[in-house]
Formats: sequence, C-alpha cells, structure tokens
Amino acid sequence: MRCQGPHQVHPGRPVRRQGGVALAIVLWFIAGMSLLVAGIVAQARVDTHMAQIHMARARAVAAGDGAIQLMMVDLMTGGTSEPGTVPVGNYRVGDTQVTVVMTPSSGLIDINSASAELLSALFLLAGGLGEEQARLLAENMVQSRTIGPVRGGGAPGGQLDAVEDLLRVPGSSRTLLDAVRDFIVVREQGQGGMNWADAPDALLGVLEKASPAQAGALMARRGGAAASFPRPPGSIAGSGDTTGITAGAYRADAIVRHGDTIWLRRRWISIESGASSALPWHSTRTEPPRVLTQDSYLLGRIPDA
Repeated sequence: MRCQGPHQVHPGRPVRRQGGVALAIVLWFIAGMSLLVAGIVAQARVDTHMAQIHMARARAVAAGDGAIQLMMVDLMTGGTSEPGTVPVGNYRVGDTQVTVVMTPSSGLIDINSASAELLSALFLLAGGLGEEQARLLAENMVQSRTIGPVRGGGAPGGQLDAVEDLLRVPGSSRTLLDAVRDFIVVREQGQGGMNWADAPDALLGVLEKASPAQAGALMARRGGAAASFPRPPGSIAGSGDTTGITAGAYRADAIVRHGDTIWLRRRWISIESGASSALPWHSTRTEPPRVLTQDSYLLGRIPDA
C-alpha cells in the first residue's frame, strides 16, 4: 500500500484551472474587441452623416448664392416692382432647384424703432405668445433700447445690431426668434423707416392689430383682406418671372431643394443707383444656411416642383 506524500500533486487539476482562466481571458478579449468594433462602426456612421450634412450645406450655399446673383441680373435688366409685390424667381443651378424671393427691407418691422404696440402685435400673432406675455416682451424691448447697450460694445442707446440680438431681450427665446425672424429687420442708419406699402401680405394682420385704421386704408388700396397667421402662403410669380426692382435695401432668400430637405440661404442686398462699382449691388450681410421647417412662412412661397 502506497502512501500519498504531502508534496505529491495531481497534474490534472492545475491544467484544468489554467485552461479555465485562459478561456475567460479569451472571452473577455472577444467581448472587448466586439465593443471596440461596434464603437468604430457607430463613429463611422456619425462621421458619414456629418459629412453628408456638410456637403448639403455647401451645396445650399453654392446654389443659393448663384441663384441670387442670377436673380439680381434679371431684376436689374427688368422694370420697376409695384408696391406690395415681391419679386420671385425660379432657377435651376446644376441639378438643384432654387427659388429666390426678394423682400424690400422697408416692408419689414425694424425692431430698433417699432413701437411697443406694433411689437406686441407681432409677438402675439407671429410669435404665438399670449396677450400679456407679448405686451411684457414688447415693453422690455422698448426699455432695453433706451437704458443702455444690449451688447457689450454694441451700438449706443441699446440699439440692436442684428435680428439675433432679440435673444438678449428679457423674455425672448429661440422659438420666438424663429417664429418672427422672417418679418423683422435691423435697418442701418440712412435706410429710412418702414413703408407699409412694401410690407408682405402676412404682416397686414399685425398692422390691423396695432393700427386698424391704417391697416384698413392699406388693404383698401391693395383690394384685399389682412392675411392670418401663423404661416399664410405668399403669391408666387411664374417660373423665371420677375417684376424688376428699384434702388434700396432688400432681403434675398434663396430656397434650395436638396433631396427631402429644403435649405434657406439668406443675404441682405443693397442696390445703389449710379454705383461706380462693376455691379450696382452688394451684399451687406450673409446668414448661415438653415433648414426650413414645415411651418415656415417662406415655404408658402415655393411653387410646386
């Protein structure tokens, strides 16, 4: 009978224990590699999507700017536009369809000089605020124009430098800005005040709320009723049809179709009669391209493809 010594080992047990540890390491390695590959694939998808967005933005910029230039050439060789009409042109830049809408800045509400009553009506009808909230915001805005600069180092007297500065007024919001930005402007000195004869039909409802008598007289001259908010469609000229343009400041909106997305490229144009430069117009401000939502006022100005 053999006695088992204290130092005798069973060779099978360490082998099984080492094999289990090795298997666990392999499984952890496979799991880690799977997570790494999944992360790489997800990041690649994000990068691809971002690249597609950047390409679409670049296409909207190129097509929009090109269509605006074509529109300006057509307008400068045409007649004069009638008060209350908005020149609209349709162009194909490459394989991209672009609609350009020219709006006189004199027909938009200058948030630097508009009265509290007019601003309140704008915030109520176009901005979708309640009566009291619209009134308080309008009062805050008028007060901010008189108590000091809204921006550090900005224009004196609290004057706003751009429509985006509306966000600095207490009670404002990005949602409100997006709702009213198609109807407002910050005019430069020397451009004159607002001319309701140049205002788009959609703003007549605001005028009717703020000044019923003035709105009634204007609508009688136009032979129509005030348009209702939130987003009434505008009248459209035929494809390639323009009504001409006069000297002054305008907002040029290039509405670019790219797949299922509609982009807006907006530029502010100054037209000078007798300009000494090669072109009688120049851009005073260019806004980054942005995607139009389905409730955008400008979508009503896009004809069927």
